Amino acid sequence: MNTHTTDQCCPDLFERKQVVIIGNGPSAITLSYILSGHIPYWNGCPVSNDYLNVKLEQYVKDTSLLEQDLEFLSDGLEGRSRNPVSLLIDNLIHPDADLGAHLQSKIKWRHEPSLSIDHVCLGRGGIGGVWNQLTSKQLQTISMADWMELPNYSMATFRQQRRASRRRSIPNSDQSSISTDDASSRATYDEVRSYYFHYVKRNRLTNYFRNGHEITSIKRVSVDEPFYDDVSEEIHTPEPLWEVRGYNEQTKESFIIHAKYVVLATGIPQNLTRPLGFIGEQASKSFTYTTLHEMEELILTKKRLTQNSKPVLVVGCGLTAIDVLLVCQEYSVPVLHVFRRAIDDHELVINQLPANVYPEYERIRELIRQSTSSTTSTISSWSYQCCPQSEVVSITEDGTAYIRNLRTHTTTDYDISIVARLTGSDVTVPFLSSLTVKKNNGLHINPYTYECLDYENIYALGPLAGDKLVRFLQGGALACAANLFKKHRQASSNNNNNNNNSSILSFPITPRVRIVA
Repeated sequence: MNTHTTDQCCPDLFERKQVVIIGNGPSAITLSYILSGHIPYWNGCPVSNDYLNVKLEQYVKDTSLLEQDLEFLSDGLEGRSRNPVSLLIDNLIHPDADLGAHLQSKIKWRHEPSLSIDHVCLGRGGIGGVWNQLTSKQLQTISMADWMELPNYSMATFRQQRRASRRRSIPNSDQSSISTDDASSRATYDEVRSYYFHYVKRNRLTNYFRNGHEITSIKRVSVDEPFYDDVSEEIHTPEPLWEVRGYNEQTKESFIIHAKYVVLATGIPQNLTRPLGFIGEQASKSFTYTTLHEMEELILTKKRLTQNSKPVLVVGCGLTAIDVLLVCQEYSVPVLHVFRRAIDDHELVINQLPANVYPEYERIRELIRQSTSSTTSTISSWSYQCCPQSEVVSITEDGTAYIRNLRTHTTTDYDISIVARLTGSDVTVPFLSSLTVKKNNGLHINPYTYECLDYENIYALGPLAGDKLVRFLQGGALACAANLFKKHRQASSNNNNNNNNSSILSFPITPRVRIVA
C-alpha cells in the first residue's frame, strides 16, 4: 500500500463527524432516523412464520432489535431479497406481504435521544434522492403504496394529512377538485416524493441533511496526534479516519469532513447507463437521454416533443422504459420501441405484472402485442411502432437509426427525433472507484452488518447492497445501524479507559495529513 502526504492548508475548516451518510434518499433517511435515537423493538405480536416466532419469543422479548443476533434471527428466511436481514425486517414490517396481506407492523419505535450518534447526510439535489426528480401525478410506483413507507409513518396517514392540508388552503367552492382516492393500492411518484420530504420534516431530521452537495473523493487519512499510554508506557497512533471531500452544487464552495464511518446510500447514478456499443453511440450522445425525468422535461416543460415530432427511439423494455411509453402515449408523442427480448418472454417485467393491479402496464403490453400484426399502431392519435427481438446497429448525427431484427437479420433505417436509452445502469461509486462491484447485485458486503468487505468502516445500503426495492431498505439500514451502535459503544468504552489510564501528548498541529489508504 502506497503512503503519501497532502498539504492541509486550512485545518480549522475541517469538520468532524462520527458518521457521514452519502445520499439523501429513502436509505439515508431511514438510517438517519435510527441514528437520531429512534430504536426499534418487537411489539410482541406473533408472526405467521412459526420458526421465526419461536426465536422472537425466546430471545428478543423487550430487547432492542439493534442488540440482537441478526444472523441467527434471519436464518432460514426466504423471499424477494437476497439479503437475509432485509427479509427478517420485511417479515416484521410487512407480514405476509407476498401473500397479498396488508397487516400491521410488528415493530414499535421508541425515541431515546441519549443513544443518538452524530451524523450528517450529504446528497445531490433535494431530499428524496432520485425520487426528488420524479414529479408525475399520473405515473404510479410498481410497488404497493405501503411498501414505499419509511419507519413509523404510514402512507395512509400521510395521504389523509395531505388532503386535509389542501382542503384548509383551498376555498370551499374549489374543494371538489381535490382527489379523495386515498385507498389506491399504489402511490403516484409525486406522492412518494412529497412523503419523503415531509417525513424528514415531521421527524425533525432536517438538521442532519445537507442537500445539493456533490462528493468528489473519499480517502483514508491519519489526522489525530499520537498519545502516550502510562500503563503500557507506549505511544499509540490513533485509528485513521475517512476524509470526505466535495462541494456545494450552488455556491461551488468546497468542504472537508473527517469521519470514522462512511455509509454509501447513493442508489445507482442514473446517468451512467450501460453503453450499447453501436456505431455512432458517441455521435448521438447530444440527443440521447437516459432518465424518465429528462423525458418529462422535454415533453412537459420544454415542449420539444409533440405529436408532430419524428418518433422517439425508446431502447429497452424495463419499468423506466414503460413509464416513458406511458408519458409519450399521454401526450401523443410518436415512438419507435426497440428491445432484444421476444414479446412473450417471461423475463420481461411487463409480463410479470398482474393486469388487475397494473392496468396501465397491461394497456402497454396489449399495444406491444398488437404492434406485431401491423407496421405501426395508432391508438387515439398515438403512433407507436414496436421492434421486438431487435437491436440498434448505428445512429447517425442527423438522426437516422439503423435497427437489425435478430431473427431475420434484416436491417431497417428510421428517422428519429431523439434517443431514450433505458437499458439499465451500472453500479458505480465514482468517488471511491476501487470498490469491488458485483454485477447487478451491488458491492461486496457483510450481509449481517452491510459493511463493505473491501474497506473497514465503510457501509453500503440500497441498490449498492443489492436491495433495489424500497420495501427492503429498512432491513439494511437497521443492520448497518446495529453495527454502528455496537462499534460506537466499544469506542466510547475504550476512550473512557484511555482517559483514566493515559495522558495525551501535546504535539503542535501540523498542516500536513498523511494518507494511508
